Amino acid sequence: MVSRKISSFEVYKNDDATAFLDINPITCGHTLIIPNKHIERLDHINDPHLSNEIMDCLIKVPQIVIHSGICDDYTLLSDNGHFAQQDIKHLHFHVIPRHLNEKFEFKLNTDFNAAEKSNLLSVRI
Repeated sequence: MVSRKISSFEVYKNDDATAFLDINPITCGHTLIIPNKHIERLDHINDPHLSNEIMDCLIKVPQIVIHSGICDDYTLLSDNGHFAQQDIKHLHFHVIPRHLNEKFEFKLNTDFNAAEKSNLLSVRI
């Protein structure tokens, strides 16, 4: 996408990141944000400038989508790694417009065992 070998509908671009409409959207306006250089996972970024540029994009792209009238609300999503179901091994963020009474539902169920105080206290980070 960044090298323009595959056509895309670009929404926003800066020197370090590009946002374009997802070709397999969940909803109208579903946009992907990717770094322009190959980085597989978010935790592999070690450049503060790049971190800032990606964060800037994560703020500006939803603003663009909202100001276009597509939605008022959105979900940001990024899978990082095999067990997180990262299917494309290039860091990317989904900006998914959200609407009242939509078909798409994104709900994470609470692991009540992990939520017990003793289990929370046993986590060492």
